[in-house]
Amino acid sequence: MVFMEWVTLDVGEQALVYDIHGTARIEEGPQRIFLFREKFTLLRRFSADQNHYLIIQYKDGRVEHKPGPCWLFRNPMCHSDIKVRSGISLDANELVVVYKYSADTKQVGRYLQHGPCVFIPKANEWLHEFCWHGTDPDNKTRKIPKSLKFTKLQVIPDQFYYNVDEVRTADHAVMRVKLMMFYELTDIELMLTSTMDPMADFINCLCADVVAFAAKLTYMEFVEKSNELNNLSSYPRLLERCKAIGYSVSKVVYRGYFAWDKLQVLHDSSVEKRTRLKIQFETEEQNQNMVDATLKAEMERAELEQKMALEKLVHDQTMERLQLEHQLKLDVKSKQESTKQMQREQMAKLQARCSTDEEKLKHFRELKALDIQMTDYLVAQNPRPGKVVVVKSDPTAPANLHLHHN
Repeated sequence: MVFMEWVTLDVGEQALVYDIHGTARIEEGPQRIFLFREKFTLLRRFSADQNHYLIIQYKDGRVEHKPGPCWLFRNPMCHSDIKVRSGISLDANELVVVYKYSADTKQVGRYLQHGPCVFIPKANEWLHEFCWHGTDPDNKTRKIPKSLKFTKLQVIPDQFYYNVDEVRTADHAVMRVKLMMFYELTDIELMLTSTMDPMADFINCLCADVVAFAAKLTYMEFVEKSNELNNLSSYPRLLERCKAIGYSVSKVVYRGYFAWDKLQVLHDSSVEKRTRLKIQFETEEQNQNMVDATLKAEMERAELEQKMALEKLVHDQTMERLQLEHQLKLDVKSKQESTKQMQREQMAKLQARCSTDEEKLKHFRELKALDIQMTDYLVAQNPRPGKVVVVKSDPTAPANLHLHHN
């Protein structure tokens, strides 16, 4: 055992030096220390960056969490242990449920820490650990109880696959129904107080709704109506339970079904027969549609020909009518021109006669102005006839007259 020696402390180091009486002192470097009947113990340095923190356990039972960046030497006189732990990194769509013990009220409270952040719990805080049904690594449609353990809760829409086995129809056909569910967490506090495992609730409600849906139908009716499983109205128990635990279901997708081998063979044979009959029906329907299209085309062609003949007849009649109207207008115009010409001729004759009468009247006035007896003049101008024949007849007797005058 060495009672005297020199020791060296480098920069950033600390040491605990014990003397022969059991007292201790802390020495910091850099320095060179002479030990005489003393014990030298180099202290371990613990450091944490901004993403870590120190858990300091004191010998008096206290626990302290010191967030980084920081460093601390473990002093065995007062520290029982020091640990470096990573902070909890939270994305924008993640949160943690934190429980906090209050020494004043002696009660435990709960609050939600949302991201994005690096969360460092305090000494009187701890996180809620979720333990749910998890997906089987070998089969994504199978859920294993209590296999999913986590502390960071995602608050974005999510989905999962699940197969409902042993689904029995009304005619005792057994099958497996494949589903895919889309859901979203809407009320975290309601979820924390209403359920321990939401995935188990989803699975149980899906099974109950699918079994109830298939129990009312035969195998063939289920095949025909299976598309109704895409409607949310087919899952009343699931919607009711999700509302009670703070979740909302946006969609449930029906991914098909799987029947057992013998039943599947019978169904495939039935499908083959139905497909053959459907093809025959579609072929006959296409033939009938072709005949109908031919008859319709012929009828349309006949109607078009009749329409064209009628339009031609109407056109000919219209042209004939227009020609007659034109000829009538020409005749009327010619008649009007001849009438106007006759009127002009009669007017000219009348004007000529009026001119003659005016000349005679002027002549007579001039004669009168010369004191000529107009009566004698007119008698001289128009002498009396040499003989006057008067014919009288009996009104009651027929009139027969023969006159010969030489």
